[in-house]
Amino acid sequence: MKKAISLLLIFCLILSTAACGKQSAESTPAAVAGSSEAATQPVETEPQPTEPSPAFEGDTHMTGAVGKNGAAACASKLASDIAVQIMEKGGNAIDAAVAMIYAVGLLEPAASGVGGAGQMVIYLADTNEYVSIEYMTQAPAAAWPGVLDTSTSSTPPSPEAVAIPGVVHGTLTALEKYGTMSAAEVLQPVIDLARNGFPCSERWNTNIEGRLDNLKSYEYTLNLYTDEGFLYEVGATIKNPDLADTLEFIAKEGIKGFYDSEFTDQMVDYIRKQGGVLTHEDFAQYTSVMRDPISTTYGGYTVYTTTGPSNGGVALLECLNILEHFDLKGYGFDSPETLQIMADAYAMSYQDGVSFMADPDYYDLPVAEMISKEYAATRAESIKIGQRIKTARAGRLEVTLSETGQKVMADYTPDQGGTTHMVCADKYGNVVSSTNTNGINFGSAIAVPGTGFVFSAHLGNLNNTAAARVNMIMPYIRVRSTTCPTIVAGADGKPVLAIGSPGNWALVSAAIEGVVNYITFGMTLGDVINSPRSYRDGISKTLTLESGYSETTAKALEAMGFELEDYDKEFSSHVGSLAGIQINEDGSFWALGDFRRMYGASAY
Repeated sequence: MKKAISLLLIFCLILSTAACGKQSAESTPAAVAGSSEAATQPVETEPQPTEPSPAFEGDTHMTGAVGKNGAAACASKLASDIAVQIMEKGGNAIDAAVAMIYAVGLLEPAASGVGGAGQMVIYLADTNEYVSIEYMTQAPAAAWPGVLDTSTSSTPPSPEAVAIPGVVHGTLTALEKYGTMSAAEVLQPVIDLARNGFPCSERWNTNIEGRLDNLKSYEYTLNLYTDEGFLYEVGATIKNPDLADTLEFIAKEGIKGFYDSEFTDQMVDYIRKQGGVLTHEDFAQYTSVMRDPISTTYGGYTVYTTTGPSNGGVALLECLNILEHFDLKGYGFDSPETLQIMADAYAMSYQDGVSFMADPDYYDLPVAEMISKEYAATRAESIKIGQRIKTARAGRLEVTLSETGQKVMADYTPDQGGTTHMVCADKYGNVVSSTNTNGINFGSAIAVPGTGFVFSAHLGNLNNTAAARVNMIMPYIRVRSTTCPTIVAGADGKPVLAIGSPGNWALVSAAIEGVVNYITFGMTLGDVINSPRSYRDGISKTLTLESGYSETTAKALEAMGFELEDYDKEFSSHVGSLAGIQINEDGSFWALGDFRRMYGASAY
């Protein structure tokens, strides 16, 4: 009986399949009545979308790219595409990096832009040298301790906290000294994108929501970044024709046009009407600065980064020097010992960075001592395996006003995530690592009508009291920041890794972990960036720990007295967002943007 039922079911299934096949064939365009070929025509089907695949090992979230001629990674895939287009047209990595800086300013205006600041480390293949261009914001002539309201915690930030922007001077200087293309050629793709528009991303709206109250304080700014006060739908087209006009002006008139012209007066007049203090003279005296990168050796490699006014670079190198005193590889990547050592080493480096770094033109800074192997050895003695350093303190170093700083003071008579990182490498061997910032998201929120960009509120990074030991606000002092764009060189002196991150002090920690992952744990770029990360605030026992670490490790860290944060999350917003390029032995590039902040990469 069961056999008969089974045969009957099979017979019905055959009939059903034949009927379905006949119906499908008759519904296709090939099955035309009276056509003898109808029965033999193949059925055309819609092409099926292919699943994205990793660009290389460890590219878990498909945000990577592989190329042999050039590569770029940054906060936006569209911006990295523009960088690659510049290189495809014959430009070098410096040309491409400058285009990318302005493209990111358009696409992620909360974090950087024309009104902000930055630093870049460049490897020049022709001369086999590392150079650095510092274009941090600068305090105006009216900036004296206790005189201005430099608060950035108010809504909106105080207009008196607006600083002289450095991006235009720094990027055009980079083009003039090391680029191969004109400003007009480099900026044209960004101008086109600003005029024609780009799709709204989730990240765009996240940034808007975080600072919406500040933006609402200025009607022009609010309309610049929202749809008449409302969030754009994700995917909707956003245009910024005012910024396109500004970039065309910059391309044509250059540094003088931005810093010493009627355009300067237009910016100054509006800022002063809002309560700011910048003057035409403040803009006209601004200049970017060529500074020698600082470096240290670590695990057979040399790590290059930026010096003051950044305090992130010295902290990065000091921390790596401390870590050399411990067998991290022996303990393993996912171990409480490794995480405790890195957390404690970073906490001490953080304290030194805060205590001893500022504008090197205004202070005599102990940079050489801070990044020395000898100093790191004394700091390493404070780390005891299994015992968390409860209160990390700065070392015993000295910082004093330089002759310039003393003169300025004698004449006296009474960063939250707004940062971004990008990397670029070309077929000629040039490499650029650059971090740019508005200080806090959307900076001051002040945008001069018709210009299309916001100014920073960067004076909030300076100590606004005459009793400050270091980094005191003074006329024309360079604003301190944690930015530390980094390039790692192999034994032959040539770059093997370019890396960096946004994220206030978390950007330093992220860069350190990226370097350690690459050198100590032998990870390739995919795992360098996508592996779980941690972050210890230098003044607390809170340890941000992503859930990729084992429960055993987490419990052991808690037993040491750490209070874990975000361990229930695969990705934390407190561990930075790396952009990196790995230069392989065969000359090819792997580029990767961190999925944590929707970064992207391109290559060709």
